[in-house]
Amino acid sequence: MVEVPLARLWHLPDGTECLLLKDPTAENWRVRVMRGTQTLRTEAFGSPIVAMDEAKQWRFAFERVVQAV
Repeated sequence: MVEVPLARLWHLPDGTECLLLKDPTAENWRVRVMRGTQTLRTEAFGSPIVAMDEAKQWRFAFERVVQAV
């Protein structure tokens, strides 16, 4: 599977970032949250709109973690 990063949806001051990815051979879209080389969360979606909406919700969760630290 060769995923192509299409967009960085958001990033936080601690280096956490959320990417929208697409495998040209697959029908789904993938959202991945990473910090450096570590994958913190990843999920596949059938629609890029749904994927981006979900990524917004993830940002709120990860922001709370960063603020708590």
